[in-house]
Amino acid sequence: MLKKIWSFFISLRLTIVLLIVLSFVCVIGTFVPQNAAEHEYLHRYSQPAYDLIKNLGLTDMYHCWWFMAALGLFTLNLAACSFNRLSRVSRLLAPPAQTPGEQQWQGMGNIKKFTIKKDSPAMVEAMAEAVGRFLCKPAVTRREGKTYIVADKGRLSYLGFYLTHIGMITIIAGVLVGTLGFQGFMKVDEGETQSTVTLKNSLVQHDLGFALRCDRFEVSYYDRGGMPEDTNEGRMPKDYKSWLVVVEDGKDVIKKVIEVNDPLIYKGIFFYQSSYGAVAASAGEVLLRIKPAGAEKAREYRVRQGQRFAIEGTKDEAVVDTILADFAMDDGRYFSRSDEPNNPAVRVIVSRAGAELESPWAFMKFPDFHRKPGAAYEVQLAGFYPRYYTGLQVTRDPGVNVVWLGCIFLIAGICGAFFMSHRRLYLVLEEKDGGLRVVLAGSASKNRQAFAADFNRLFEQLKSLEKQS
Repeated sequence: MLKKIWSFFISLRLTIVLLIVLSFVCVIGTFVPQNAAEHEYLHRYSQPAYDLIKNLGLTDMYHCWWFMAALGLFTLNLAACSFNRLSRVSRLLAPPAQTPGEQQWQGMGNIKKFTIKKDSPAMVEAMAEAVGRFLCKPAVTRREGKTYIVADKGRLSYLGFYLTHIGMITIIAGVLVGTLGFQGFMKVDEGETQSTVTLKNSLVQHDLGFALRCDRFEVSYYDRGGMPEDTNEGRMPKDYKSWLVVVEDGKDVIKKVIEVNDPLIYKGIFFYQSSYGAVAASAGEVLLRIKPAGAEKAREYRVRQGQRFAIEGTKDEAVVDTILADFAMDDGRYFSRSDEPNNPAVRVIVSRAGAELESPWAFMKFPDFHRKPGAAYEVQLAGFYPRYYTGLQVTRDPGVNVVWLGCIFLIAGICGAFFMSHRRLYLVLEEKDGGLRVVLAGSASKNRQAFAADFNRLFEQLKSLEKQS
């Protein structure tokens, strides 16, 4: 019974079946959106189809039980195959016999013999040097009237099989460890601090253990011919950046300006620039240019909504009552159509001795609109500075370094398995009738045809040594 179970786990058929299943699942994952909202699935599929997909776990199949089971079985299959070949590989990794016997000769794919009429120590040394140039520095052993010259190179190539399997198992382990992390989203207003993340596909708030502050946000747009520069409506963002600060224990720890594909990394947590937007239609600051009637020069005031300020050179004061980023009006009611600064407008209330004097509207794109003749003040909206929020994709994947380590093992194993070869060479010199009887034998674990050509060239070099001497 145990033998059958073991045969099942080391079966190549099991490996092929699991690879097909896992590949098929990955293909399905490219067509079925993963971890999407329910309405997105219902937009693509009917209610019965969505129910079937959900019950099969295809909406999050990389975390469902049957996918994990297939990965686990594949891991056991790899481990069992590796263990099954351990004894054979350990023999192959052992150093070659210094005096080869019948067993070693049987494994040689190339054997040639020749005779040298004159024996001398110089001849043996020359042959050892020729073998060293061909392969590596040989071991020379003399026993019972015979000289054995043995060279061996590339034994570690047999570890390519194990490194490949270890790499795949390590990658799978890294994927499983990665499930202990989290993915989420956080929105941080300019000048504000946030310490929690809304986890993906839920409303659960995850505490980071530290805080993140956005000191500044900036967005730039592509130029479009014929479009006014004072509006961003319809313009495509070129780049957007966030000036972020990590705050821990009340201290600023790290500062970094992030943009798309250039995240902030702290304690293994990645903060990617994901989105942005105006905080609210009435948020931000405005630059007002106010000139009293009859005055020659206007004065500028940069203020926020609700801020009261004195009008220089007078005893009057003003307050910003309303700021609208995208002014619109319907049935006498004014509102902002969007949070984008497409039509900025501001309502300013001017008071004198505590009583309201006038409350003009000022429009950035239409400076002369709504201006009343005989007004005490001319109010212009010279600038609008909306307050933005930065949207951050937050990811913590504790298995990412494990996956990278597995990739290194996998690449090293593939290189060893396909581009390295174990090459052995035996040269036996036997004294006979004042000369030398020479037997040359060699083998290679891969690319045997190329090795055979090199072997023949070495054979001719060894034969020519007698003439050179």
